[in-house]
Amino acid sequence: MKNEMRKMKQLSIILGVLLMPLWLLAQNPGKKLTSVRMIGRADSNRNAIYLRWASATPNSWKLNNKYGFILVRYTVIRNKQMLPVPEKLVLSPTPLKPRALEEWENLAKKDNNAAVIAQALYGEDFNVSINDKGAAKILAQSQELEQRFSFSLYAADNSFEGALMAGWAFVDKNVKADEKYLYRLKPAAPAKLLAADSVSVFISPAEYEPLPAVQEVIARFGNKGVMLNWDIQMLSQYFASYYVEKSDDGGVNFKKVNGLPVSNFDNGNGKQTRMFFMDSLKENGKEYQYRVVGVNPFGQPGPPSTIIKGMGRDMLAAVPNIRNAYVDKKGVLQVNWIFDEKGNNAIRGFLLKRADNIKGPYEKFGDTLAVTSRTTALKKELGASNYFTITALAKEGEGSTSFPYLVQPEDSMPPAVPVNVKAVIDTNGIVTITWDRNTEKDLMGYKIFRAQKKGEELVPLVDSIWYGTKFRDTLSLKMLNKRSYYAVTALDTRFNQSAKSILVEVKKPEVIPPSPAVISKFKVEGTNVTLNWIASSDSDVVSHAVYRKIPGDTSKPVVVRTFRGKDTTSYTDKGLTGGKSYIYYIVAKSEGGLTTPSEELTVITAQQANTEDAQFTRMYAYTQPEKRRIEITWDHNLQQVAELQVYKAEGGKQLVLWKVLPAAEKGIYDTNVQANTEYQYGVMAVFSSGAFSSMKTVTTKY
Repeated sequence: MKNEMRKMKQLSIILGVLLMPLWLLAQNPGKKLTSVRMIGRADSNRNAIYLRWASATPNSWKLNNKYGFILVRYTVIRNKQMLPVPEKLVLSPTPLKPRALEEWENLAKKDNNAAVIAQALYGEDFNVSINDKGAAKILAQSQELEQRFSFSLYAADNSFEGALMAGWAFVDKNVKADEKYLYRLKPAAPAKLLAADSVSVFISPAEYEPLPAVQEVIARFGNKGVMLNWDIQMLSQYFASYYVEKSDDGGVNFKKVNGLPVSNFDNGNGKQTRMFFMDSLKENGKEYQYRVVGVNPFGQPGPPSTIIKGMGRDMLAAVPNIRNAYVDKKGVLQVNWIFDEKGNNAIRGFLLKRADNIKGPYEKFGDTLAVTSRTTALKKELGASNYFTITALAKEGEGSTSFPYLVQPEDSMPPAVPVNVKAVIDTNGIVTITWDRNTEKDLMGYKIFRAQKKGEELVPLVDSIWYGTKFRDTLSLKMLNKRSYYAVTALDTRFNQSAKSILVEVKKPEVIPPSPAVISKFKVEGTNVTLNWIASSDSDVVSHAVYRKIPGDTSKPVVVRTFRGKDTTSYTDKGLTGGKSYIYYIVAKSEGGLTTPSEELTVITAQQANTEDAQFTRMYAYTQPEKRRIEITWDHNLQQVAELQVYKAEGGKQLVLWKVLPAAEKGIYDTNVQANTEYQYGVMAVFSSGAFSSMKTVTTKY
């Protein structure tokens, strides 16, 4: 087993991997590094979540391999609703650690990278020197722990099965597409040995996104050889390595070149934007096809790139190379290049060509230059991005052309502000924003912004650039804000951003009725009823209507009066029938036509007795603190009394009906009293005819 691992390790070293950093650790290089980093990805069937993590330093790597990791999952969202309390599930009942050495044998035999991981974890030594020459000699002088750390992390980037075996990855298959989870990982090592860092990933199975194809693959075919290069900057967040595939039978069969991955060596500093790969051809004049496939840290390949075709051909031995190209302060393009002077006799001059993008097409940019020329200066109009090549024109056969060189003149002028911005909302809360396309040649796209309230800071709705002139947003109709506001900005290829467009307003369709009005007090004066209310607090209320109905009457309530807006808060309903009950309520109406009634109020109009002596002769209130009560007594000479109505008010408030007593009663005790409080009592007789006497009142302080 150990011999097999050593063979695999030596094979990986031959790849030319010199302390390659883990793809995970290359992400967000500007942020402070914790002892562990983690990423997650949903699978294409939305029934699993893939997680990968890595220690950040050799020492933390060693401790984490010994003590392992603890992985916990919290279910935070279900059916688009935030759970009141996240549901916790420990995914690692025991810490996740590397498997025992004997369990690695089968995987190591078929996976070279897994063999490297096993050797780094369990090998007696990890000396990667190869005859102590060149770069290998430098590696041999590095500390062994750093070598184990670096090689194992690189190997894990290219072997997800190996990462699972090492306890550096996990696949959660017990997931649901309508849920969103927070995965939290922390080292199990004691805090005294390793800082108690933790790292989290917030992800849902529904967030699966297909991997993109590798972009801008360019091939330069030469004499029995080809140089491939492709963009890696745009794809750095997706892929850890790449496979180059080759076909020599017209594209029927593609095979991996050398069967080995190609990786990025720029240590995540962003300086290297393209990957280069060289391959030899058996013969010139025969067509070969190439394509590139990206592989992410979970071992998942993306779709193949566009196929690049070409064939080897006899070329000039010397190839020009642009050393520098720029636009000077006077606006003149300056270009200088190198070319082996020994090849001057084989050429008839040089030709400068230009294209808007790296793929071309390249067009002639100026006249043919002399054989001895190595510089040129031209004052011609340039675009925002200009790719230049210099071609040595052969006297016989095909010439040779340099690699493209990018020239971007200084540009600090932002695009024009987008115009004719419109926003339309449907009944489901889906907002469609449209605007006119800008006319700038260097226009890259747009940013769309939204605010929930007028005057609130606008926030972008998309993290990246929006390339179209139509955007859809979804608003929650249950939120209390009645309107939302949108604006659009334009960006050019230099990321110069225009000012925001005019603010456009959308009014959400109403699904929530307004808050109700509140009847605060009322007053009955004979056959007149005066109502006072507190208006609805909603800003879009357009009216308040006073409704009246008779208890037990099934006919439609009467709209007594409607008041626009919220300014009027009282009304007196006059000329009612004396001694009769009425029910009142206030209906608030919003701009969208939704209504909300207040609570109902029942009142009884007064009907005075016709006799002048229909009144009480006297009424007294006695406080009895020792018995914690107030005694109220009265006297009268009234005839044909059906019942007595006793009213009570506390602290100067409106008198309200308190008790209804038999006609013969001469008093009552009030035991619901409080110290230092003023109380007012009133008594009124109700006659058999339905008429009322005048009210006798008394006030006392307990």
